[in-house]
Amino acid sequence: MRNPFWKYCINNFVIPISFTILYCVQIFRFLKGEEIYSTSEILFLITSFLAGNVFFVFLAFTYFFGANKDITKLHGLQYADSSAKPNEKSSSRAKTINEGERNPYLIKESRDWYVETYLASPIKIRLVRSVRHYKKEVLKSVLKQNHKSAFVFQILSIVSLISLGLFSKVSAFTIPASASIFLLFTMFIMLFSSFYAWFRGWSTAIFIVFLVLFNYLHKVNFLSSAGKAYGLNYNTVKANYDYDNFKQNDIAFDNLNQDIDATIALLNKWKEKNTDPNNPDKKPKMIFINVSGGGVRSSLWTMHTLQFADSVSNGKLLKQTQLITGSSGGMVGAAYLRELYLQKLKHNLKSYYDSKYKTNISKDILNPIAFTVATSEWFFPFKSFTVDKNVYMEDRGYAFEQKLLENTENAFNKRLNDYKLAEANSYIPMMVFSPSIVNDGRKMLISPLGISYLTQNARTEKTNYNKLFDAIEYSKVFKKQNAERTLFTSVLRMSATFPYISPVVSLPTEPRIEIMDAGLRDNYGLETSLRFIKTFNDWIAANTSGIVIIQIRDKHKNIPIDENPSQTLAQALSRPMGSFYGNLFQVQDFNQNQQIQYADSWCKSSIEIIDFQLRNELKDRISLSWHLTNKENKKYWNHSIYPKIKNRLSGFLSF
Repeated sequence: MRNPFWKYCINNFVIPISFTILYCVQIFRFLKGEEIYSTSEILFLITSFLAGNVFFVFLAFTYFFGANKDITKLHGLQYADSSAKPNEKSSSRAKTINEGERNPYLIKESRDWYVETYLASPIKIRLVRSVRHYKKEVLKSVLKQNHKSAFVFQILSIVSLISLGLFSKVSAFTIPASASIFLLFTMFIMLFSSFYAWFRGWSTAIFIVFLVLFNYLHKVNFLSSAGKAYGLNYNTVKANYDYDNFKQNDIAFDNLNQDIDATIALLNKWKEKNTDPNNPDKKPKMIFINVSGGGVRSSLWTMHTLQFADSVSNGKLLKQTQLITGSSGGMVGAAYLRELYLQKLKHNLKSYYDSKYKTNISKDILNPIAFTVATSEWFFPFKSFTVDKNVYMEDRGYAFEQKLLENTENAFNKRLNDYKLAEANSYIPMMVFSPSIVNDGRKMLISPLGISYLTQNARTEKTNYNKLFDAIEYSKVFKKQNAERTLFTSVLRMSATFPYISPVVSLPTEPRIEIMDAGLRDNYGLETSLRFIKTFNDWIAANTSGIVIIQIRDKHKNIPIDENPSQTLAQALSRPMGSFYGNLFQVQDFNQNQQIQYADSWCKSSIEIIDFQLRNELKDRISLSWHLTNKENKKYWNHSIYPKIKNRLSGFLSF
């Protein structure tokens, strides 16, 4: 009953101190292995970390020692020496308290277990004494007062943490993702303990009710944290998403023919810029680039490969490329190089081969996302911003886009429509993004140009069947919602919406649909490329010397076959679903392998497929994340791809 907070701390320090020691050891081992800092710098960082911990412990102690009151301060009770008996009563208001005798009532008082000894100080052990001589009201008042102080401290901590979200744009406040996760779970523990302090035995039931109500609050429009595509107008009439609309678009031959004619005009411009004036009869190869998803590892691998390949071909690779498709991080890397290429054409850039651009695209994006979740989005986003008079909440999707802009020096500070003229004139390759619709698995094809021919089912003469509409064109479906004004960073995010990391994007349709990562349907973009080739099969055969499809993959096609040792019951139960997700991209490879074989029967041009595969298996594995460690980053620079790229490209590009 004397100094209860101090007693609590010294009797519960073993696990926190052990964790802190282990954590510091792991920090040292990790940073030493990453070869980022010297030993003295690592020790300085660890010392800084410990100093920060000590500072916050000091703040906590200052608060609790000032706020908490023991039994002497609350009720004027006095302590006697250890010779006094536990049931001895004083004639005055003060009562004697024995701290030295073993409590004979421990077993009787305990329910499941009991404590015989405790630490009275870091070096002094005391026996637990009986408290039977106190009135229950006295004991409860001490505990209640301490619980009240703890509750106030917890509320202040939660409010302080949420307030950190106001400074999310200040880099000094953006803590590492792992720390954000710790803070998030710490808040959940504090919330539950706060409920327990007030409601006791009812706390679990009331906490569950709170979670259920909290869950349904997210259905309220003004409290909803549903992700949005910035620049798209959500305040106007909603677009129809139904089969009647699909059929109407499918038979809209005017739109189809108009888009085909516009693309043929584009192809003629592509041919003109790739025809050698000294040898006009020599037809160029048409290049398609397919890039895989995989977070930052794919962004850097795509940038790394394309940058070198284009440099050894004296800029002919991007010049001869007609279409870039794929998913997630690979499309982010390809879009970055394409933007740099465009800036070079405009004479705003001296060279797009500088290694700093690879450094830019490999920078961390994960930390601000996790920080946003930990400080604000777990409750409700409370900050907003405006684009074209449309108001959006600053959620983790906003954090993703802002960090991407910062990392790339505002290269993507554009709208979707800003690329229309450059693509239509064949200054730069077309890019078609194909995120997946969560509701039904269809593709949402996004491009500044009309591409309705990629959503159409091929006309059949001998086969009659019930058609499935598996792709929707973004710019036509959301024409009234200003689709062309969508921020290009939002387009990239829709194609790279990895579950739980960045929020699924809700689109203004009736019924509402949500968008997720393009890798769910076509991780490598080959389906889209083959549809384009089939649509313009005759033109390609007449005007090119063949087709080259370059696949830039973040893993090998022929992955090692895993062993299947004996399993525990839990492993056996989880294996079906785990294997389904783990083999998702390999199943896509099998299906696309068949499509390539079928293409041999209908394509009038020769097709050569070149794979540039990242060594990403076993000990060389690079994490699937929006963050790369220093050691993972070095693997790209040590990758021996240069001779392979030169050898593979020399067949269709003249150096």
